Amino acid sequence: MKKIIALGICLFMAVLGHAQYETTLVVTDAPSTAVKARMEQNGTKLLTELNNAQGENRNLSLAGININNQAAESLMIMWEVCPFRCDEVEIVERCLHIGNNQGLQVRNIPVIMEPRAGERFDEDQYQEIVLNFDNSGQITNLCFSIAQNLYTQVMRSNLEVTDLRRRSLVLDFVEQFRTAYNRKDMAFLEDIFSDDALIITGTVRKRVNNDGVQFVSGVSYKVQDKRTYLSNLSAVFRRNQRINVVFDDVKVMKHRQKDYIYGVKLVQHWNADTYSDKGYLFLLWDFKDEANPKIHVRTWQPYDATPEKEVFGLNSFNVSKL
Repeated sequence: MKKIIALGICLFMAVLGHAQYETTLVVTDAPSTAVKARMEQNGTKLLTELNNAQGENRNLSLAGININNQAAESLMIMWEVCPFRCDEVEIVERCLHIGNNQGLQVRNIPVIMEPRAGERFDEDQYQEIVLNFDNSGQITNLCFSIAQNLYTQVMRSNLEVTDLRRRSLVLDFVEQFRTAYNRKDMAFLEDIFSDDALIITGTVRKRVNNDGVQFVSGVSYKVQDKRTYLSNLSAVFRRNQRINVVFDDVKVMKHRQKDYIYGVKLVQHWNADTYSDKGYLFLLWDFKDEANPKIHVRTWQPYDATPEKEVFGLNSFNVSKL
């Protein structure tokens, strides 16, 4: 009898070892029944593969999933940094439209970051991802999202319908921008910054008083061009195995005269193996070409040393030549 019970337990464990941990994606408000079916099929296959690859401690296999090459390459890079899974059995979310016919989106997909054995992970393991699809239902991108309450706050502002459409596009690229740092995507950052981009970085200036106590005396600013900034950033990426960037307190502003110019103010939390900080980040975006927006200005100011009234914003820069 004991042998039979033991055999039964072994068989049960073997079945568990090869079980499929499926997460089903259900999409509402899709443009058509056919597109809905393809989004659900591709989203379900992808989330289920994330679960199983993480559980079996193996590389991702994207065979049979309709995902474009760029999204697949990006996902593989994210997976190398830190695997993740979705613990939900079913995800039911609305299909959102991005910008002006820029594709479709499903938000609020919870995932758990699971570092490989022996690797350190000091950040919040709970994250949310966004899946982007083209208008046929093919997966075109996967990004870590900003918090849902921040997204809702921006989208529910008293705005015209046309501006709401543009704001959804702005937030989509903000999330892609955040994810690019997490996956160390130099190609994306090379493309998103304009060739004449202005990069301003603040550094806390400290002094020592007569009692030998150190105190903050102000902030010094360093101006860099695109090439210098990206060269320095590339070195930072090489020194750190893992980088986690989180955006908080996001505010989006549209220029009064030039409706394609947007300013995004937010609080950035940077956590890496060798360095962590918190600061005010400002990005000046040009959405004249909505499919290929450019960042003309990026500023960073230390959070604790910068009075809120001195934080850079849309009115801090002359955009007459844009």
